[in-house]
Amino acid sequence: MYRDKLTDATHLALVRGPISPDTETLVRVHEPLSVIDLLDIDDATHSWSVAQAQRAIAAAGRGVIVLLHRPESADELRRRALDEGPPAATKMDLRNYGIGAQILRDLNVGRMRLLAKPRKMPSMAGFDLEVTGYVETPPARAAG
Repeated sequence: MYRDKLTDATHLALVRGPISPDTETLVRVHEPLSVIDLLDIDDATHSWSVAQAQRAIAAAGRGVIVLLHRPESADELRRRALDEGPPAATKMDLRNYGIGAQILRDLNVGRMRLLAKPRKMPSMAGFDLEVTGYVETPPARAAG
């Protein structure tokens, strides 16, 4: 658990296996953290669900999922739970990149392959993090 001293938000990190800065690590930084994100449902809000990221990291034997907290109103939660259209657009807060990066460095991550679609983001070099690539889409889940 990590506490953001500025906002008093709590962020979570799920870690599997040994993490070394010289070894490529699968990483998923997930925001917003909502009860909906923790249910294994098809949610088009994200390219990877938490459950899909957990399965990929389990198969790889090592990885990190950082769950960043973002306040969610009752209306936002209802819209997501009832699939009432896309969530309201929110402006990306670049500070969240810094929070996620600090958590990853604290966990000993260095080289990372992101479970995400490629996107333009601030440089991670200042945090001594290197993005080695992306896994854009989760593998199809077997029926049963």
